[in-house]
Amino acid sequence: MASQTPRKTFKEVFPDTLPASATPPVHNTIVENHIAPFYALGWRFSKRELNCHFDAQSEWDQTMSPMSDSQTAWVNPRWRRYAKELPHYHRPMLHFMRNGDALYQITINFPPHMKTFKESEQKIIKAAVEALRLSEDKASELRWYRNGS
Repeated sequence: MASQTPRKTFKEVFPDTLPASATPPVHNTIVENHIAPFYALGWRFSKRELNCHFDAQSEWDQTMSPMSDSQTAWVNPRWRRYAKELPHYHRPMLHFMRNGDALYQITINFPPHMKTFKESEQKIIKAAVEALRLSEDKASELRWYRNGS
């Protein structure tokens, strides 16, 4: 009798994070008998890192804080210079993770987003790094994050 290979667990098939170069499967497709989850490509910041990064820029006013939705307004003026070059692409979006960390995402694993991203991947990454004013070290931390990780 032939032995069966044990079925891989969800986390074995879909790890919490992937390197930026390892594009995850498209959301809701079937991979090894599991439905592919939502992944976002971006930079993760702890609350402390987010506060330090943006407060260090001395650009907050009394109505903005790095923990508010209005924080994305900090990015908008910097993103405008890339709008003509990347007309079908949105600015980096700030999202909060379940553990309280923040993720500045630049794309997700949905078909239209992935297609647009792949067409101008290096330009988009460069524009996001510049708009967010990321250090080389932080820029190198670009990863795919699975929803809920």
